[in-house]
Amino acid sequence: MDESQPHPKVTAAGLQDEQAAVHAARDRLGQDLVRLDTEVRAEVTGRVQQLVWKLAVGGAGLLSATLVKKAVSAAWRGGAKGDPPNDPTDPLIPWKDALIWTVASAVGIAVAQLVAQRGADAGWRKMTGHPPPGRA
Repeated sequence: MDESQPHPKVTAAGLQDEQAAVHAARDRLGQDLVRLDTEVRAEVTGRVQQLVWKLAVGGAGLLSATLVKKAVSAAWRGGAKGDPPNDPTDPLIPWKDALIWTVASAVGIAVAQLVAQRGADAGWRKMTGHPPPGRA
């Protein structure tokens, strides 16, 4: 600033106008911060719920797949076929056994996934009172 220029005179009315403008700006900033805080909290909550939902469904699916494998293996043994094939793609396993094992496993896992997902959905609704993330 050039020191040779005189400083403008500050009047009481001008000071009041400046103070009013500062208060108005402060109020707008406060409102903006509240709105931002609300939006950020909603976004974080939504993302956390999505993560928890994915973990719940994944865990239920993993548990159900494990149980199905044990159940299908027990059914195979109960049918007096001996031990189930570890690797149905092994050329030493007869085609009939490989196909029966593959179909039984696939059907069992598909049904288990359906049951697990519906069970997780029902549990989510019971615990939270609303549908899981991504479901209406």
